[in-house]
Amino acid sequence: MKKLSGYALIRSHLRRYPRSLRQTLLKELNQLVTYQPVIGIMGKTGVGKSSLCNALFRSQVCAVNAVEACTRQPQQVKLRFGRHTLTLVDLPGVGECQQRDEEYRELYREWIPKLDMVLWVLKADDRAFSIEEQFYQTVFTEYNGELPAITWILNQVDKIEPVEQWHWASAQPSKQQQAHITLKRHAIAKQMHISVDTIIPISVKGRYHLPQLVEAIITHLPKQARSPLIPHLQNTYQTTTVINHARSSFGDTVVDIIERVIDFAPLPQIARHALKSTTHHIAQAARSVWSFFFS
Repeated sequence: MKKLSGYALIRSHLRRYPRSLRQTLLKELNQLVTYQPVIGIMGKTGVGKSSLCNALFRSQVCAVNAVEACTRQPQQVKLRFGRHTLTLVDLPGVGECQQRDEEYRELYREWIPKLDMVLWVLKADDRAFSIEEQFYQTVFTEYNGELPAITWILNQVDKIEPVEQWHWASAQPSKQQQAHITLKRHAIAKQMHISVDTIIPISVKGRYHLPQLVEAIITHLPKQARSPLIPHLQNTYQTTTVINHARSSFGDTVVDIIERVIDFAPLPQIARHALKSTTHHIAQAARSVWSFFFS
């Protein structure tokens, strides 16, 4: 079977390792292969969270934003494809119920450490983002721990004026719309105090910039979460660029695991050095069997 072949090839490169060390490494490898990414989805009702998720992922997501106003608990949606699981977490709070700010802060303090990434969806034809700014400043920038990566998504850019100039056949904005999209991104970046490059303009309906969004997601996810996300993506977005990036990250993560396990093993220094000298070959083997695990 393909899965066994993948493990067998890596096992052959670990044959010089002590048995207990080899077993630990294989266990860690299995945890890496079966890692379950957790992605938070933020945005006001009507920004297109469900349609975005349905456009990106193979499994259909039913009403990601169907949470009761002022709810104190996020809605979790688990997507399964083969042996891989992806959890989407609809994070309440933005524009839903301002009187519960402090409760939401506590909720986020609990959830932020569990998230690999936040997809924060903004609506392109909104005129103001004061609610998002307040929430970002009071919840995320004041958080004391390590924050997950945030990918800002400016959705529904086909609604940017002049709306009638959107080129539906080529899935492209007009020059005037493009100029207005650029101005909108810069205005949001200034208001949120973030880099304009972190704001990805897209249109699900207009089929615009979704491949670029997927590339941004794969690039900014933690290394261990990149490959397990691939099986969940629509085939359209499993591009060579995306797969190569995930494959390379997988090999790098395998090396990180091996070096960490070796560092904590009760081995003489000379033995550690000898084992670490083989990590390059093991990384190559891991990349070569990537498809056995993730396709």
